[in-house]
Amino acid sequence: MIKLVNINKIFTTKELETQALNDINLEITKGEFVSVMGPSGCGKSTLLNVMGLLDLPTSGVLSIDGIEIKDMNDKKQADFRNRKLGFIFQNFHLIPSLNVLDNVMLPLLYRKGISGSEQQKLAEEVLEKVGLSHRMKHTPPQLSGGQCQRVAIARALIGKPQVILADEPTGNLDSKMGKEIMDLLININKEGTTIVMVTHDEHIAGQTHKIVRMLDGQIV
Repeated sequence: MIKLVNINKIFTTKELETQALNDINLEITKGEFVSVMGPSGCGKSTLLNVMGLLDLPTSGVLSIDGIEIKDMNDKKQADFRNRKLGFIFQNFHLIPSLNVLDNVMLPLLYRKGISGSEQQKLAEEVLEKVGLSHRMKHTPPQLSGGQCQRVAIARALIGKPQVILADEPTGNLDSKMGKEIMDLLININKEGTTIVMVTHDEHIAGQTHKIVRMLDGQIV
């Protein structure tokens, strides 16, 4: 599903050059649940951003679902990201002024051929799946942290992505809420969705199929 060959990422400023990723080679198969671990600054989030086409590698080859990303222009990358990938962030990235239903529908605004009523129906379905159908008209400030993360998961699911990329999805939650979110991700994975998750929590990582450990921009 995801293949990285000799991936390097260098961030350059006037003063210095920082190699965030150093010759990364990694394959993630369809249906795998993979966690990425390592100390702060080791390149975990950069790796996730490269996989999610939020950042381009300086060199190397990235393929997702058999398609080489370097062959795509910006517009094709954005469309590919919208159709194939779902994102879950530690800080939720919900829009406070929009209610839960509208937050979840956001990714579909960029899809052609889906009517407003179809968008709402799909949003209601994924909110039912994450157990938040009774909170559709509430706004994020009216929800707990765990509920906000469930909204973020519903938003990631609405486009029916093949891959979900999650950056510390339990990082801002207490242990009880963290377990609920992890149980939800495990169930999503069992239904066939590939998941790549950055985490600092050994217990959380231990529930995934594979742990990729990083240090100083390299897989160790």
